[in-house]
Amino acid sequence: MPGRVAAAPPIVETEAGPVTLLDLATLRGRLSSLQEEASNKRAQAQSLQHLAEDHWRALGALLLTSRGSWSPEPQQVELLRQAQGLRHRIDADDSELTTTHGESHKGIGALAGKIEDWNKRRGITADKAALEAQINPLLLQLGRQVENTQVGDMEVIRSQAISAETQAQGLLSEASAVAQAVNSMGDEVQRRTASEKELGFDALYTSAYFQAFGPPSALSPLILKRGEQAYLSVPATLARQQSRRQWVGGSQGFSFPIGHTGIRYRVGSFHGHPVSQQYLGRIDLGTLVVSNLRFAFIGRVKSTSVPLAKLLHVQCYSDALAMFIEGRENPDFYLVDQPRFALFVVNWFLNHAL
Repeated sequence: MPGRVAAAPPIVETEAGPVTLLDLATLRGRLSSLQEEASNKRAQAQSLQHLAEDHWRALGALLLTSRGSWSPEPQQVELLRQAQGLRHRIDADDSELTTTHGESHKGIGALAGKIEDWNKRRGITADKAALEAQINPLLLQLGRQVENTQVGDMEVIRSQAISAETQAQGLLSEASAVAQAVNSMGDEVQRRTASEKELGFDALYTSAYFQAFGPPSALSPLILKRGEQAYLSVPATLARQQSRRQWVGGSQGFSFPIGHTGIRYRVGSFHGHPVSQQYLGRIDLGTLVVSNLRFAFIGRVKSTSVPLAKLLHVQCYSDALAMFIEGRENPDFYLVDQPRFALFVVNWFLNHAL
């Protein structure tokens, strides 16, 4: 039974660019796999291209050795002449290598003779390699140019060369397509990583998911109205700004003891002034709930409920949200573990639900 091909994950177009509906860790793994796939396809294409070139050179060599069995075109005559000259020089190097390798040395000069032969063979080998580097492009060009000629296994070799080149081009095209996907996915991973680092959660993925499917509902202690659904329910502490007043300053006068009672009596007046200090006082522990209609706090001793339409502004802190409500001078503060995510949900409904 053939295996099923996994469906590609959906991609959502957002204001921040395309977002794949995969969590960031899975997306990074998918990116790594695509990079490896593109690299493998390019390596396979390169191997096939080398194989094709070997076949074309083999075809050129066959045409060169069968020079008397076919009629070259004018542009091929000069190729044949150059290749034939190089071929003679390579054959001469082969013959000299064989001769040098077969020589034997005896007596006192044996070691010196062996060293001389080794140096000679080394020079001949280098010269042969240089000649082969010159003849190979000529044989390659000759093999590609000659078409309407029947010499030995020419058609078989040509067919193998064309097949290898066709496969190589196909793999290169596939590698190019995968590389484009890698570039696009790499850009997305970079954007989402930066967003997660800044906000503490994958905001781009969350936005794309909400856009595609809507926000997932959440269980909450809030009694819902008709057509209302809760989408965020998190532990929170309700806090408000409060003031405390204290007197500061000094006095003028003097004091003296009364008998042996240990009590002192002060004469004079106190010239101080009151100073008011602001602080954030915690009111109650409970649950912050955000629905499609309102946000509410359900506490142990105090509960609040405010329609989203009355929300003027939200200030986000590292550990809290400050909600500014129409008709109120001071905001309510809600201390939560992930204030940026809570703000994201509130903002989403302000932009989409109202």
